[in-house]
Amino acid sequence: MLNDHLKHYYNRLTPIDILVSAYCAVMLFLVSLRIREGGWTAAALMLNFSAVLVFAAVIAPMTDRIEHPLARNPFTRWIRYVYPMFLLGPFFRWIYPIGRMYFPVPFDGWLLRADIAIFGFNVAKELAHRWGDRYWLTEWMNFSYLSYYWVTLYLPMYLYFSKRHREFMYVMFNAGIVIYACFICQALFPAQGPVHYDPVATGYLEAGPVTWFAREFLIRADIPGGAMPSGHIAGTVAIFIYAWRYARKAFWATSPIVVSLCISTVYGRYHYAVDGIAGILTALIGVYVIGPWLYARLFPRLNQELEEPDNASTVMA
Repeated sequence: MLNDHLKHYYNRLTPIDILVSAYCAVMLFLVSLRIREGGWTAAALMLNFSAVLVFAAVIAPMTDRIEHPLARNPFTRWIRYVYPMFLLGPFFRWIYPIGRMYFPVPFDGWLLRADIAIFGFNVAKELAHRWGDRYWLTEWMNFSYLSYYWVTLYLPMYLYFSKRHREFMYVMFNAGIVIYACFICQALFPAQGPVHYDPVATGYLEAGPVTWFAREFLIRADIPGGAMPSGHIAGTVAIFIYAWRYARKAFWATSPIVVSLCISTVYGRYHYAVDGIAGILTALIGVYVIGPWLYARLFPRLNQELEEPDNASTVMA
């Protein structure tokens, strides 16, 4: 009887709910291991992650059973399935204090030395200078860097509103694995990034209004400590791969900006070059190995529907 109830409850959860719940459980475990060192900060993080866990595991699935017109409104239903996107900001901000509980001193020195050993020079500091400190190039690079906040959204939104719900859930789950893997690594391997750490770098670049906006935005939004691997690159590359599979025209249309975005993370001194390499590897492993493997084992019915597109999907009914 208990197993039947648990199976029924599990079937009510979407892959998105399960992914967010699992991530919160992992982070709660990491914080609990340093609860004494973290003090009130650790207690606050425990409450934050617990609240999100309750929402993902209990409250969000409950809305699927409510028949009120407000709950069945298309916009409400969209929010119900994309709520992990709105959690990325808080999740990123909560990384830094967790990293400090484990390692008070960041690992930037190691990453900087790795860049110099691999490329022969301080890439983040010198790339803009080696490319001529060009005004429009710097503007374009910062525009590309900021494009992360929409270039990772267009494919899930396209799949959702075109009612390709099987593909939407698959992309959200696997791209989420990539991003959450970055967050976990960043919590256990804190690195501030060149613009915050490198004593010989000169800080943010100077150019025009786009570069100024990027600097002002990041001064307020960026949190030192979440540089390795680059979530900017990992999340973008993951969506880019799925765009090739599910939206080929969008793939080609966004190719220039995606390539520029990956370069801009180092050009703008936001990441070390090795952060970007690690971000690409994280995306490839998540998209081609870990994501499909987990999806097939955790959601065999949904995985079969994904492979047999003629079948009707009940994922988001």
